[in-house]
Amino acid sequence: MKEQKRLLVNLIATAIAFAVQFGVNFILTPYIVNSLGSEAYSYIPIATNFVGYANIVSVAVYSMTSRFVSVEYNKGRPDRAEVFFNSALVSNLVVSLALLIPSILVTLNIKHIINVPDNLLPDVQLTFGFAFANMLLTLATSAFGSVYYVTNRLDINARRNIEGNILRAVVLIALFSLLPAKIYFLNATVLLVGVYLVSANFYYTHKLLPDIHPDLRKSTWNAIKEMLSSGIWNSFNQASNIMLTTLDLFLANLFAGSAATGQYSVSKTVPNFILSVITMLVGVFVPQLTIYYAKQQKEKLANALSYSIRSMGFLCSFPIGFLLVFGKDFFHLWVPSQDADMLHWLSVLTLIPLAISCCTEVVYNIFTVTNKLRTPAVVLFILGIVNTVAAITLMKTTSMGIWAVPVVALVISIIRNLVFTPVYASRCLHMPVSLVYAPIVRGMVCTVAMTLVCLCYRTIVHGTGTWFTFLAAAVICSCIAGVANIMVIFNKDERRRFFSMIASKLRL
Repeated sequence: MKEQKRLLVNLIATAIAFAVQFGVNFILTPYIVNSLGSEAYSYIPIATNFVGYANIVSVAVYSMTSRFVSVEYNKGRPDRAEVFFNSALVSNLVVSLALLIPSILVTLNIKHIINVPDNLLPDVQLTFGFAFANMLLTLATSAFGSVYYVTNRLDINARRNIEGNILRAVVLIALFSLLPAKIYFLNATVLLVGVYLVSANFYYTHKLLPDIHPDLRKSTWNAIKEMLSSGIWNSFNQASNIMLTTLDLFLANLFAGSAATGQYSVSKTVPNFILSVITMLVGVFVPQLTIYYAKQQKEKLANALSYSIRSMGFLCSFPIGFLLVFGKDFFHLWVPSQDADMLHWLSVLTLIPLAISCCTEVVYNIFTVTNKLRTPAVVLFILGIVNTVAAITLMKTTSMGIWAVPVVALVISIIRNLVFTPVYASRCLHMPVSLVYAPIVRGMVCTVAMTLVCLCYRTIVHGTGTWFTFLAAAVICSCIAGVANIMVIFNKDERRRFFSMIASKLRL
């Protein structure tokens, strides 16, 4: 299969997997919140975040496994690839065993770590237990998951994720239909899917990588050190991202209470999905930037970077701008038992940083392209500490309560994405900073335009009280703002390229 077609298939399959995952969460979340309440629901993302804290230790090796195995295998050196594969397998098994005891201790003593009502304690302990079990299983076998990256068969990975989400949805519906509602059902089904995915990884490793076999005797300390030396900054960034993005629910639970945390966790559901989509889309643009940089084609790199930034701003403006205006209507329809007004304004404080970061996330990847990772990692870590300390201070010394968390995150996001990232990226590329700022501003204007169109629509059409009128508003506003934005921020050649790309996908 040609490279461009393979890329297109991978992109479409990954997008479908995202859509299925979102569909499962979109349909099940209001049912779960209505059955269990937002307070109980909040322990699901908190348990997930605790898994992220544990992964700081292990990400240094497993995050680089795919890269090293792929390079050696695709250079025609399967023996060398097998050494990296088994070295990663050994190191991940050791880390999994090391994390087993702490995971058990955290699960048994969770009431002494976070606020848990007595009536929910057994369910919360099981929720954490299933989450840690899935983490340890996935970590111990993560080397097998590199098969899709090494063979460029991300479409298979996407397909198994779709199957896993469907399996989880079916089992969840059966559990909630046949048994009394329990929050640990969610993580129990995650573990079930984890077992299914690990089994699939074993099968496809044997099928697609017949030259690579699990053999712990083929691991070497030098291979582990080589992966660690490259991956250590990923652990550093993991710790920083936790302080900036996922520690908020833990802090909210400690200082604002479990009830407020439940509302905040629901308000972040859609913004978190948009963030996942941003991450997926950025991966489409970065490889070409790397090629231009490697070939020292500075002008092409600058043009590609500008186009990528503006494209991200254009694509992400639709959901962000629409939810900034119609978020209250969305939450009223989606989780009618909750305070839609509060959920809307909490989500607004989370969506505004996304309107900025959707444009600058491509720029942030310039540090990887140019191999200038240390300074950004240090800056991100410092900002993470400032974010954590400021949020705790405001929650303890003011009456802001839960609102302190997204407000501080908004300020830190502006500093990171509009002050540090463009300036340092321009320095790494040895180009004027204006060449980076200009497309960022134009990309952000797309969200402003979408927001203004939605405000005008809301003024003319007063209500979106049903899903039909809500979706109709989304389509009409997106069409109007989309036509305006694509004419303003793209030139004639870029518009032709954009429409050609869409047409080619429709013909696939």
